[in-house]
Amino acid sequence: MIRRLVVLAALALPGAANACSTCMDPREGNRTLLWVTIFLSLLPLGLLASIGGFFWYRARTAAAVVAPSPDLPPVEIR
Repeated sequence: MIRRLVVLAALALPGAANACSTCMDPREGNRTLLWVTIFLSLLPLGLLASIGGFFWYRARTAAAVVAPSPDLPPVEIR
């Protein structure tokens, strides 16, 4: 019942149902919505790239095995 009243009020008074002041008139030159959209689009890509870079770095450093020097005597492990 309440949902129907809200929909009816939105249809009767469309001016009261505006989303926000930054995305109503694109002729004003307000680019806030554009920058927020760009930021929110690039944020997941940056996070995935950071996580991927971390694992790539860890795999690269783990694979870098230092060969023992031929001048050192062998070490016995007991």
